[in-house]
Amino acid sequence: MYTQEYLEAVEEAICDLQSGKRVTSVSYGDTHVQYAPINLAELLKLRSQIKAGFAESNSRKRQVIFSTSKGVR
Repeated sequence: MYTQEYLEAVEEAICDLQSGKRVTSVSYGDTHVQYAPINLAELLKLRSQIKAGFAESNSRKRQVIFSTSKGVR
């Protein structure tokens, strides 16, 4: 699961690429990924995935509980 820190790192990388830096990188956990300008689409895709994960984890899950009886007591 992603955290707010991951999202911030990806958004910073997107800003770096858009501001003209040739290479930027994102580190989270044990993973270190280096992106070049040609991979801006991949960064945008990753940002969307992270945001979707946040929305999914914040949504309320609906639980339906029902019981049955044979009518015998």
